[in-house]
Amino acid sequence: MLVLFETSAGYSLFKMSDKKKLEKTKPEDMYDTFFSTQENAKKCLNLVSFQPFADTADAVSAASACIEGKMSKSLKGFLKKQLKGSKSDSESLAVADKALGLNIKEDLSSKMSCTIKCDDQTNEVFRGIRMHLDELMDGDGGKDSVSG
Repeated sequence: MLVLFETSAGYSLFKMSDKKKLEKTKPEDMYDTFFSTQENAKKCLNLVSFQPFADTADAVSAASACIEGKMSKSLKGFLKKQLKGSKSDSESLAVADKALGLNIKEDLSSKMSCTIKCDDQTNEVFRGIRMHLDELMDGDGGKDSVSG
């Protein structure tokens, strides 16, 4: 499962490493299984890519669009680039907002075949990312970091 996460600095795309374990884990057990320590979080989530906002105006535009459940131009470009290789129907993209998920599905359905997920389990994944964001963002910054 891929996880789209927005920070004040830009968009991040994480990948959950153990799909089978994820599918078997109940939402109430997600914290203990995946996020109880920094090490566990780093084992289960890998930063695939990070795209910083070009400037403050871009960040404000992205935040406004996100609040309205819409995709900003920068998010649309980021997802097109990152998901163009996603040919597998078994891949899913976790988003924090159902309205945003629906817009992503509508706007990019011809360019991606992954399913959109927004449920109790993904809410726990977002909670874990927020808890360990600094540690998860450390390292190489994703293999496809874009500078705007």
